[in-house]
Amino acid sequence: MKKHILFTLLLFFCVTLSHAQTSSVKTETVQDTAYDHGSNIEFPEMTPQLVDNLELLGRVWGFLKYHHPTISKGAYNWDYELFRMLPGYLQVTDSKQRDAYLAKWILHYGKIPVNKNVTPVDTNAFLKPDLAWINSETLSPKLYKTLMNVYQNRNNGYYYVSYNSLWVKNAQFKHENDYDEMDHPDAGFRLLALYRYWNMVYYFFPDLYLADADWNTVIKNHISSFLSAEDKTTYWRAIKRLIAQIDDTHGAMWSMKFKQSLNYYRTPFRVSFLKNDTLVVSDYWDSEKIDSAGPHIGDIITHIDGKPVSYYVDSLSPYYSASNHRAKVRNISWEICNGYTPSVSISYLSDGIPKEATITRYNFEEMSAKTKTDSICYKLLRDSIGYVSMDDITKEWVERIADTLHTTKGLILDLREYPNESINYKLYSVLSDKSRPFFKATCPDMSNPGAFGWTKPGYTGKGKQAYKGKIAILISEQSQSHAEFCTMMYRTLPNSIVIGNTTAGADGDVVGIQFPGGINSYFSGIGIYYPDGTETQRVGIIPDIYVWPTVKGIYEGRDELLEKALEWLSQ
Repeated sequence: MKKHILFTLLLFFCVTLSHAQTSSVKTETVQDTAYDHGSNIEFPEMTPQLVDNLELLGRVWGFLKYHHPTISKGAYNWDYELFRMLPGYLQVTDSKQRDAYLAKWILHYGKIPVNKNVTPVDTNAFLKPDLAWINSETLSPKLYKTLMNVYQNRNNGYYYVSYNSLWVKNAQFKHENDYDEMDHPDAGFRLLALYRYWNMVYYFFPDLYLADADWNTVIKNHISSFLSAEDKTTYWRAIKRLIAQIDDTHGAMWSMKFKQSLNYYRTPFRVSFLKNDTLVVSDYWDSEKIDSAGPHIGDIITHIDGKPVSYYVDSLSPYYSASNHRAKVRNISWEICNGYTPSVSISYLSDGIPKEATITRYNFEEMSAKTKTDSICYKLLRDSIGYVSMDDITKEWVERIADTLHTTKGLILDLREYPNESINYKLYSVLSDKSRPFFKATCPDMSNPGAFGWTKPGYTGKGKQAYKGKIAILISEQSQSHAEFCTMMYRTLPNSIVIGNTTAGADGDVVGIQFPGGINSYFSGIGIYYPDGTETQRVGIIPDIYVWPTVKGIYEGRDELLEKALEWLSQ
């Protein structure tokens, strides 16, 4: 055992000496190219001890990245420093060796000067850093003391993270290489992907406390799936399962280069889940590619490749990040009929008659997306009721129709798609002569990663004239982020009502994330609440009047939410 410890420490000092000869501390990260073509890390067979060791390493690596006064200033390529220390670290066999190795590794980056100007965590912070893992009972005295010394003298250099802006104080991750040139990142880079994402979420995701999963268990639970992801498809799935655990509808994942390389196909029709998770054909991606013998708009899909739709909802759910059930099935609907083969068997009901068909699926580059034909941002409906399409209207149009709006008997604001521009304050000022509080937020404290503090309540704009008619606001599970924010604002208008079904439950400006392999994702960057502190994240915007599209309505091409709005406004 003593020989093994000696060998491990000798290997460690060889690695650090080699690094000391090739790099030096700078205000910017070193021009380090040692692992540009791969980490070349060989992982031994996983054991419970090794999994525990890798979990702790992930925590320490991220903690140093955002707290160590030298590392957080970009003096080292922190991705590559992980690869430098891993070969020796993988050889430790027990917790005592592990802690000694980690303590030596941290001390290698220099003596930490005493910082008498450390910004303490605000006693009134909504969320405070969770550093319970730095525990004197579970770590060796040396490692515990070393980590606490870093924390007590922390000085964030803001090289890897800073505020997005002075106005929107969400995190902005910087200098993160996505290694886009890698066709399939090797095991070292896949472990890096897990560590990078876990720590970004741990320290800078304001809604982590709302997630169903205990984030403290996530590294350990995902190490094996990331290290065993030996092809592009399994790596893609490992990342999707990881992201899904934040339960945030903003947690989408994409990479056109990566996804197209997976030979992924989609059907020419689009489907949607109605109430009670009924799956119905709701639109076409490309009407020219619709098979006359297959399902058409209004038909109910019951089975896909012989398995019931409920089977796919259950099996796909772990791969989709969503704040609530409606948003999850919405996301699943985008891909439930897609897959890795150029055809799919569909069983469906057409006018109640069971039918089956084999449907051709197409590569993404072959499929022309449905182009939007109705781009009218404002129109007058029956009974002098105005209709504003919020995904089309521009600031110029708001100015053009400002006087016209006040001549209408009632007004419909359609927020079922993402607003085209940030015209919410401008339009509100046309409709109100009073400013009203409609939200408050929590933002990260960059001096104390993991802490989030309250902002003051945010107010609407105000103009010279109040709108005297009634206002119907339309929402659905498609309403997300800025659409939800706008709904909160317009809902404060007198004589307004919200019609539709629960929104996606993901508000707050997003934070962009890059994974090795050219894969990207987001999470909600600030917590959004009503002025009284009521949650919106995961809850969504709850309508005053629930209206669900029906199979009959879709088949007949009717907009049942719009119909309900017209009915209410005409009363």
